[in-house]
Amino acid sequence: MSAGLVLTLQNIINQSPTYTEIDIVIARYLLKHLYKENLSINDIASECHISKASVTRFSQNLGYAGFNDLKKDYQLTYIELDEMKIDLDAITNKQVSPLQKNILSEFQNSVTDLAAYAEKLDLKEFENLSELIHDASNVHLYATLIPGNMAEILQHMLLTAGKFVEYYPQLNNQLIAADNLKENDLAIFISLEGSYVMQKDLTLKITRSKATTVLLTHNPEMKLSTVFDHVIHLGDHGAERGGKYKLLMFIEFLAHCYFNKYV
Repeated sequence: MSAGLVLTLQNIINQSPTYTEIDIVIARYLLKHLYKENLSINDIASECHISKASVTRFSQNLGYAGFNDLKKDYQLTYIELDEMKIDLDAITNKQVSPLQKNILSEFQNSVTDLAAYAEKLDLKEFENLSELIHDASNVHLYATLIPGNMAEILQHMLLTAGKFVEYYPQLNNQLIAADNLKENDLAIFISLEGSYVMQKDLTLKITRSKATTVLLTHNPEMKLSTVFDHVIHLGDHGAERGGKYKLLMFIEFLAHCYFNKYV
């Protein structure tokens, strides 16, 4: 179940940005210490300020006989990391040129809009965003609907790489998370056409915080884009439906760059 353990823990932490529920507290701890050696039930109980019985119940709630069984899967998360490295071609392809060529070939076999986007890719944008993610104290993703699904894909890739990232699908929880943004945090806001940016209560909470803010968008004419610290355009506007495909390819290429540089 190693491949499922990270996703299971991810689903638990995505329930709420308030950390009072014991299951969320434990899941956050395990993800923040994903590749810790010699993990013990005493460590979890002590650092999470809970009882060992609570850790046992958490393990059982996930379908394990007890903590020792959960720990076996926890120690196998390296398998998922290795599989993702292979998927992203991040083990042997440490140079940018072959990596760029492979990704561009996928773009060029897609629709005309994707091909046009591929011709204008700025590799520096991926490198810069990878660095912002790596150096941030906390990373928060804000999106909804299909971009929200893709945000979860990015979250899962970065969690597997050992970088803790938060994403809450529900708007009310995103508002709570935005209240807790601090200096040295990174907030990545995804709004392809601009409708989600028009949730001004959320947008302004994020951009008025001390966190570094990044907007990913398919619409260069988007209102309120100027309030973000960094804006990354997914090529020319082109066909509206092409935005989600560009976003998916952007996320995969970003993960390539992150894994190559930091994993």
